[in-house]
Amino acid sequence: MPIRVLFIILLVLTTITAQQKKSDDPLKKQAMAHMSAGRYGEAIDLLNKYISSNPRESDGYNLRALCFEKRTEYNYAVLDFRRAIKLSPNNNEYQKNLDRVISVWYKILDKKIEGHKREIAIDPGNPFNYLEIGKSYRNKEEWILAEEWYDRYLEKDKDASPDEIIRYSEILTKNGSITKGEKILKIYVDRYPEDWRLWSRYGYFTLWLGKYKIAEEAFTNALEIKPFFLEAKDGLDLATKNAYVTQQDPRAFEKEYPIDRYYRMLRANPDDDESRFRLVDELIKAERIEEAYQQLIVLGTTYSGDPRFEEKWAYVTDFRDNVYRNRIEMYQERLAKNPLDKEAVKKLAEYYEYLQEYDNAMMTLDDYFNQVPNETDPQLRFQYARVSAWGRDFEKAIVIMDNLLNDYPNNLDYQLFRSQLSIWNNRDVEVAREYLTNILEKQPNNFDALVAMGSLKVIDRDFIAAQEYADRAKEIDPRHNDVITLQSNIDFQKMRVEEERIFGILQEGREMVLNDDCAGALPYYEDYLSQAEPNALIYKEYGDVLFCAQEYEQALRAYDDALADGYYFDAALQRAKVLYTLRDSVKAVEAFQELVRDEPDNFEANLYLGDSYAQLGESDSARNKYEELLTWDLDSIEVEMVELRQSWLPVTGLSAIFATFPNYIGFAPSVSAYSDNIGFRYLNYGGRLELGVNTYLSLGTSFYRAHVGSTNADITFTTFKGHIFLSLLQNLRFGVGIGSTNIGGFTNREALDASVSYEKPDVFRLSATYTAADAAILLYSPDLIFSRFGASILRFDGKYVHPSKFMISSYFQYLRIGEADPDFGDNQGNDFQLRLGRFFWEDLAAGYEYFYQNYRYDSDFYYSPIDFNSHSIWADWYLENQKDLRLIIGGKLGYVPESDFVILQANGELFYRILENLQLSGNVAGGSTSRDNTSYRFVSFALSLYWNFL
Repeated sequence: MPIRVLFIILLVLTTITAQQKKSDDPLKKQAMAHMSAGRYGEAIDLLNKYISSNPRESDGYNLRALCFEKRTEYNYAVLDFRRAIKLSPNNNEYQKNLDRVISVWYKILDKKIEGHKREIAIDPGNPFNYLEIGKSYRNKEEWILAEEWYDRYLEKDKDASPDEIIRYSEILTKNGSITKGEKILKIYVDRYPEDWRLWSRYGYFTLWLGKYKIAEEAFTNALEIKPFFLEAKDGLDLATKNAYVTQQDPRAFEKEYPIDRYYRMLRANPDDDESRFRLVDELIKAERIEEAYQQLIVLGTTYSGDPRFEEKWAYVTDFRDNVYRNRIEMYQERLAKNPLDKEAVKKLAEYYEYLQEYDNAMMTLDDYFNQVPNETDPQLRFQYARVSAWGRDFEKAIVIMDNLLNDYPNNLDYQLFRSQLSIWNNRDVEVAREYLTNILEKQPNNFDALVAMGSLKVIDRDFIAAQEYADRAKEIDPRHNDVITLQSNIDFQKMRVEEERIFGILQEGREMVLNDDCAGALPYYEDYLSQAEPNALIYKEYGDVLFCAQEYEQALRAYDDALADGYYFDAALQRAKVLYTLRDSVKAVEAFQELVRDEPDNFEANLYLGDSYAQLGESDSARNKYEELLTWDLDSIEVEMVELRQSWLPVTGLSAIFATFPNYIGFAPSVSAYSDNIGFRYLNYGGRLELGVNTYLSLGTSFYRAHVGSTNADITFTTFKGHIFLSLLQNLRFGVGIGSTNIGGFTNREALDASVSYEKPDVFRLSATYTAADAAILLYSPDLIFSRFGASILRFDGKYVHPSKFMISSYFQYLRIGEADPDFGDNQGNDFQLRLGRFFWEDLAAGYEYFYQNYRYDSDFYYSPIDFNSHSIWADWYLENQKDLRLIIGGKLGYVPESDFVILQANGELFYRILENLQLSGNVAGGSTSRDNTSYRFVSFALSLYWNFL
């Protein structure tokens, strides 16, 4: 009795000590300290070691999962939380942690899926987006959707990596798509014949389908590449039945065991599910769990959800997972005792690979090689390179292989694998070319090297050379799968190059559209459409280019093609815009009404509906639509667009006046002066006040006082006028001014002016003006100060600047002078100027000027020459030429043939927008010319200000 009590006490003390040791584990405490400080990477490194030392303790997995969660590596976090729950199934905290991470992670995956779907709508030919959606559904364990998107990915990318095919095979296994998986894997083992994982996975799929001979060859191929690959070793045992005696036709005196009998029956009839279920039962009894697992995968395609199947599946998967976990723990314990145990490293990495925990496999090998960086075992180093490549760490694999080749430069197997690394990554192709050339020089009939060189030539897009290597390989083994795959790849890449050529045509057209040459882009789009199979997006894009090129009828047909396979809002919107542009108002209104019903919050559709109402003449409907839009939450640009359209709507009756009254109020003071060498002086100052009644009509009044004088006398002219201005079209303006001029305080004379102008700034200007006033104001002569008779001027003025920078300007004015000369009566005359030139630089224009004057008679009181002409060279230098500031200085040098006189003139011009509603204009000129065969000099200036009060 005392001995029993003593034993119990010792056992309790041992347990307490073990628990204390677990709680006080320094690795765990250090890891938790790093976690508190936010150093999760360092914490993960320590927890990896803690888990290796305590593989059956759930807290290590939970803590590492929390670190992964903080680093947003949710996939690893979910795996570790599930491991923790498996070890401690009753721990509610672990389950809450898992649920929390899944809820966050799945939302991120859903957003990722939606984002990639939007990318597919823009560029449906990019396989990356299909792959990422498939991976996201795989992570969410939505296996059916994952398979669907992986299928679409493989349709787009015929060069999928082995990694993706392995993941795809896992999805197919979950969904029971065994026959489909066998066909897919056959293609990719041919494409990647050096990948042992693909061979092993292909072996299992053929094994499940009862193709034992093919499975045996597949597992053998995998083990030739990687001799200790446990997954393939177990598969080979299943395929060859090495674990037991198999008898096709057992003799009477020999006992046939149940397992052998069921296998024989299934070989004869693979669809005998009842015998397969019984075989599973026998295999479970014999604890041949891996074989039972493989048979259940076959049954799962039909019996998933069946209680009979689910019971066996749960038992086998749990047993299987525990067995491999126990082996992992066993080798972890060996490594914990001796981190340099090379055999344990190999085995641990293999079991991790078997459970598809490739990161852990790489971590195991990394730890070993970090401790033994000078490991010389070439087989282990070669294995490390291959595992690194399979883990997508091609840089590391290349470094390892380069070091191996430094030590064993003549090893042709190493040269071949190094070449394959280059081909897989499409990099260092010259290295691969050098090694493959060397191999083929020494072994001209090396089948694998011929196939690899053919693949390299495909990368070079040298399809003729690639075909030559394929033909040489065919001479060795014309039915070998690698030859068939290489030939398929050559044909596929040829097709791909052709597709790229066709797509290049489309890209050229797009570049022309970006350069605003829509008409020039059309032949490229038409060429592309004649060779490709366009979808709705391309038809819509083609319609946009036609719309831009003003080919409206063709654009309608293109949008109809885009809508042929189903409703497409963007194409329907563009089609409606074409109808509006064609002024088919009824159909445009109907189209935009339908678009607004489909998407009532779409700003563009609602705006164009209002425009279509306006075009149809339904102004009230248009106004209601615009007012509705102004109640929306619009940005400043959209508000401006709506208000601009409101201003275009016609208003009738009194509301036409008061709707926009006053449209503006403007005040324009000005001053000007002129002086010459014959004693004439002129000074004019005053201002004009304008009131915009509405958009089209403005009223105004002006007051000016002019002082005209000479060396002997002067006189004052005071002019008051009323004005009417009309702006019926954009850039077109009419004006009329009527009033009277008081002369010297004694005499009044009617004053009249009228004008019409049309202008496109910096391109085109055309104007006509008529002015009637006292002759002393218009003719600039000191001899008319005390002479009272009227004069009028009708002037036409124009200017045009061609896109080539060539320019032409001219004016013609007709003067009628009511002098009533006793001999000649009224005088008449005209002035004509023509300027031709161009912009030689962006800021310098120059050219030729011709000037001509001719009057009915030559008066003694004012300048009125007969047949006067001159020829000049002129230049203008634009010191500033901005929207808000323009400053020009210029001049001309000319010759008067009649008087053999040289003309000199300088001038300046200023425009300055001081504020948005305040602008200043001015000019100054001076020079010398010839009048009546004598020298005539003058100077003048003018300055005006315009202020818009509203």
